[in-house]
Amino acid sequence: MTGVRRPALVDEGFTLTELAVVMVIIALLVGGLMVPLSAQMEIRNINDNRKAMAEIREALLGFAVVQGRLPCPARPDLVSGTADAGIESTLAVGGPCKFLAGVLPWATLGVEETDAWGRRFSYRVTDAFARKVPLLIACPVGSPQITAKAAFSLCDTGDITVLSSKGGASIASEVPAVVISHGRNGNGAHTLLGTPLPASTDPDESENEVAQSSAGVWTDNPAEKTFVKRSAPTTGYDDEVVWIPPGVLFSRMISAGKLP
Repeated sequence: MTGVRRPALVDEGFTLTELAVVMVIIALLVGGLMVPLSAQMEIRNINDNRKAMAEIREALLGFAVVQGRLPCPARPDLVSGTADAGIESTLAVGGPCKFLAGVLPWATLGVEETDAWGRRFSYRVTDAFARKVPLLIACPVGSPQITAKAAFSLCDTGDITVLSSKGGASIASEVPAVVISHGRNGNGAHTLLGTPLPASTDPDESENEVAQSSAGVWTDNPAEKTFVKRSAPTTGYDDEVVWIPPGVLFSRMISAGKLP
């Protein structure tokens, strides 16, 4: 009996062309997954940052209720963890703030030092709301007078304005204080080492830079009184801006018995 001839074995391997097609498909699938993941991380950062800024706003209001004034800014050029880093800067007792613009005094307030992207929050305050208590300056006749419980009275007004864009419509006026996170790009912010990041070339973002650095020497910019909060990010603008509304501040102070 003759044996049955078996068919020749078929090569079951992939050709180079087939392997290339498989690699392209895998690359497309991985790329499609990575984009949503990075987008989700950025959304989380934005949400965390907004939550942190809401807490900062409450911390500023709480400080005012206890101290009778808003805190002065801290120096942005100090290394984190060194002496005076995060501590509000003031002149002698009874005097005004040494700086009106700088970074948020995170150590004084007991809040986070940096935003969701690891940069310090910028902070600008109106002098009338951050003077030492008491400062006995009479208001115009017929207005409530300053008391020993607060550095300001109901007749004081902030010198800060928040706009929808540079030269655009006013969102808030006579603001006592403003806090800025310089967003993902970080333009105009200061790092944990106290070093300034490059200034923004975007006209709206450039309005939110409160600190200046020339030849390695930091100076505040008290003349910067206009800030921009856009309704949505743009190619060059990704700042987050919050402020202390005067009505809310006065209401908290009245409720606490610090203002008449």
